[in-house]
Amino acid sequence: MSGAARVVIGQVQGTHGLRGEIKIRPLTDFPERFFGMESLSFYRNGKCAGDYRVEGMRDALTRGYFLAALEGVETIEQAELLRGCSVEIAPAERVPLAPGEFWTSDLIGLDACDDRGEKLGVVKDVVDSGPAQLLVIHDFAGKDHLIPAVPEFFRDADLKARRVAIHLIEGLWEL
Repeated sequence: MSGAARVVIGQVQGTHGLRGEIKIRPLTDFPERFFGMESLSFYRNGKCAGDYRVEGMRDALTRGYFLAALEGVETIEQAELLRGCSVEIAPAERVPLAPGEFWTSDLIGLDACDDRGEKLGVVKDVVDSGPAQLLVIHDFAGKDHLIPAVPEFFRDADLKARRVAIHLIEGLWEL
């Protein structure tokens, strides 16, 4: 992941009330992180739409979102300008993981190798398919292969060696 890359942790769903509160749907495995954030950075189409100090954060997760009050956003019209924006952080601001755990975004660009250590291609993307995430492996012939990121097929990730180990069964690579 490049130093300029950002990590999306939320999405502004709309406004709440007339005093400028916004509804933020968390897109993180650690939604509680929002309560410790002093400021939020908003992005639209990859460009910064503003940085705001958090004045208040309320939990409405039973409805799927948080309610945030931001300094300088005091009317529904001002809040409406943030609708659709993503809430993003720098990679260094991610919640620390336990040893041996990794972020799926860190897999992008790693070599994909089979059980014998032979290179199959490069991890191009990780996509959510519902029941399991899929590794998109771009082979040397220019074709993309979808490999379920489940223990049966995805055996290991070594970020220092910049590789992932894939166990292929008959027919999986040909899909």
